[in-house]
Amino acid sequence: MKEYRGARGALHLMQVALFIAAALLSAAAIRFLDRWELIMWIVVSVFAGCAFIIGLICLPLFFRNLRCYASESRVTVLSGILFMRQQSIRLERVQFVQIVTGPFDGIFGMNFIVLHVYGGQLLIPFLYTDDRYEIVGTLERGGVFHAS
Repeated sequence: MKEYRGARGALHLMQVALFIAAALLSAAAIRFLDRWELIMWIVVSVFAGCAFIIGLICLPLFFRNLRCYASESRVTVLSGILFMRQQSIRLERVQFVQIVTGPFDGIFGMNFIVLHVYGGQLLIPFLYTDDRYEIVGTLERGGVFHAS
């Protein structure tokens, strides 16, 4: 059974996008709420605080706890921040597989594998490109094939 971790590039991309969104929303608040200075600073503080808490505390904790284990018979994903969630699927139960990649998947690790089973699905998120190929190879050796 091999362990896979979340791609650090995806973490950094999400942090940068979060801080840019917070900065743009803060700039809009400064522009449109300039008549009500107290409300403007409260809104800007809320945006900055949320970006700080989510970007520098929650996201790194999530990525630190994100793990995937793949063997010839089973795939297990562990994730969570305060409460750990474990999902496991036997490969013989998989109906079909989706592989989702982004335009910069090799740089940022925005690769996802979705295993569909009767009654649910298992998402394997934020994979490095090499890890995605390894997991797909493991799935194929376990008898699960995907459309190319």
